[in-house]
Amino acid sequence: MNTKFEFLGSPIKDIDHLAKILDVDIEDILYAVQIEDEDKYSSRTIAKKDGRERTVYNPKPIFRKIQRRIKNRIFSQISWPDFVFGSIPADDNSHDFIECAQQHCLAQSILKLDIEDFFDNISQELVESIFKKFFRYPDPVSEILATLCCVDLKVPQGGITSSYLASIALHSLEENLFLRMKSKKLTYTRYVDDITISSKNRDFNFEAIINIVESLLNNLNLPLNKKKIEINRFSSIPLTVHNIRVDFKSPRYDKTEVKNIRAAIHRLSELAKKPNHRTHYYYRIDFNRCQGLISKLQRVNHQSYTKLQNKLNKIYPLPNDSDIKYIEKSIKELKVFFPKQIGEGNYIYNKKFFKIQHRIGFLKSHPKKIYDSKAFDLNAELQLYRIRNKV
Repeated sequence: MNTKFEFLGSPIKDIDHLAKILDVDIEDILYAVQIEDEDKYSSRTIAKKDGRERTVYNPKPIFRKIQRRIKNRIFSQISWPDFVFGSIPADDNSHDFIECAQQHCLAQSILKLDIEDFFDNISQELVESIFKKFFRYPDPVSEILATLCCVDLKVPQGGITSSYLASIALHSLEENLFLRMKSKKLTYTRYVDDITISSKNRDFNFEAIINIVESLLNNLNLPLNKKKIEINRFSSIPLTVHNIRVDFKSPRYDKTEVKNIRAAIHRLSELAKKPNHRTHYYYRIDFNRCQGLISKLQRVNHQSYTKLQNKLNKIYPLPNDSDIKYIEKSIKELKVFFPKQIGEGNYIYNKKFFKIQHRIGFLKSHPKKIYDSKAFDLNAELQLYRIRNKV
């Protein structure tokens, strides 16, 4: 089992070397670090489950470009420990919430802890320390990278590099914490800001464990959310981790959850019977939501997956004339920006390109093939504005 955070990339010597690694002009980097915080991101607030509000940030183009390079050229070379899940790259589902729950199967008692306002409490000082001590970059490089990844002296939720920084924030203490828990025959996992520790002993006393975790988090100025401390023990109520049952050898969904999924698909089936309803935009949203729910059943090998998936396949959304108008308008917009696109800054452009291409493919999904000819013509026009993108 891999218990270490490791950086497998090469060291960056100075700012000129950083610009070369990121393939960004040094003038652009120096310009970006001087931008005022209010001009780095657009922001909006969303409601949290506890009634409070959370600010979500969307990086402006220059920061989006540079942060994407940091993610692709630096963070992609991190080797992650097996006990960290969520928001980190994987070729399969090996770091998702279901795999996280899998680690706790057959547990008899479970401790759930939450790091309070995790992103807001990952300070720019901590981020700079990560670049210095984990990546072993020199001070000027670490300071610039921290500035490029933070806003208002913290990690912004919604930033391209933010989830990676959140996953690595505990690197200096987490391996020792994991090994310490293992020595007590406890299973430790972290899914972003949710820490789960389980025992095969139903009566295990977690009080000392809570104090250990809280003390270690305090060393990084990361507060434990004491209101969300939760201890569950095996009883008539199923034990769950991330809403997945773990009182079996493999993770399962609770019967109530499966019942809700069946009900959602039944409601969609009833809507599909209405004339032309499958062409409506909101039907597509409902369909995609149901597809996501069924995919969860597939992840836990639920016996109902195949039956429900087949049922959903028979009521897939259908294209309509508004799709043609959308595609034509989008191609015109793409045409305007086509001559300006060079280098890996094309990411957003290519994202729009393939979104249009996907919509053209959707046109051809009509069972009566009434849009096939138009789809062929639109695709031929779209290909005139295709450009290559760097990695």
